[in-house]
Amino acid sequence: MKNIKFLTGLFLILTAFAFTSCDNEPIDPAIDLDEFGGGNNGGPVVFKADFSGSNWNTSTAQAVVSGNFITISGVKSNGEGFGFLIEANAPGTYPANTNLLAFTPAGSEFGYWSTNFDNPEENTGSITITNINTSNNTISGTFNFKGYWSDTAATSILPVQFTNGVFQNVPYITQNQTGDTFFAKVNGAEFVDVDILTITTDINGQEFISVGAQDSNLNAMTVSVRSSLNPGTYNITGNTATDQVQAIYDFNDTNYNAVSGSVTITSKSATRIKGTFNFITNGATPFTVTEGAFDVEY
Repeated sequence: MKNIKFLTGLFLILTAFAFTSCDNEPIDPAIDLDEFGGGNNGGPVVFKADFSGSNWNTSTAQAVVSGNFITISGVKSNGEGFGFLIEANAPGTYPANTNLLAFTPAGSEFGYWSTNFDNPEENTGSITITNINTSNNTISGTFNFKGYWSDTAATSILPVQFTNGVFQNVPYITQNQTGDTFFAKVNGAEFVDVDILTITTDINGQEFISVGAQDSNLNAMTVSVRSSLNPGTYNITGNTATDQVQAIYDFNDTNYNAVSGSVTITSKSATRIKGTFNFITNGATPFTVTEGAFDVEY
């Protein structure tokens, strides 16, 4: 099965697959979609799917098209919605089980994911990007997938089949327009990111803000800080059960955990976090990450 290394880097640190939110999922009702990109220039926004005997739809949707990934979401006012993370940057059909297609019910920290955790090789469906309109900055496509409940401890919840999924004229921005930045050096050489993703995750019962970046060779780096932390410097010891800040470097399909170092939060608001970091990984030949810095919305 195709190895989505960036997703591995982001989610390996989770003790459960508790997907609470990501930068492509919650939508601020105050966002002006015309300013966001596209608006109604390409026609009305449509996001719909059928499941559990009902027809689900919303016109509140957004997307980000970046170097290696496309993120798309459609959300209702009560917070329930779809969030997709696809390793792609062009029209085409992509398998659901090696990407992330998810539906999160209202008020839940868990959702129905397109991966069968007991059988990751299962063909759970697909998503098709039919058009990326660079004039109107809109994206359109279709999707169908079988969703498995992301809380693997809840074994009695049956999977849900999502069919007839359609998204049309969803406005998108590019990574350069998000204003997010990430920088680091690995063993003295610059880690040149082409994608930056930020998610809020649950690690050992604590909420963390995880900032991930990927380079053109699909190597990835993830820095996580506990959501409750205020500006200050926090040490990495390698004890993932107690550390308030953690980091992972994914290189050539292997994940290396940070065993020492620190993360400094220089500023933090309700929607944005900025900081610096450095760490040394485990492994026979440890990686040394220096001059790390991030400034992202979460």
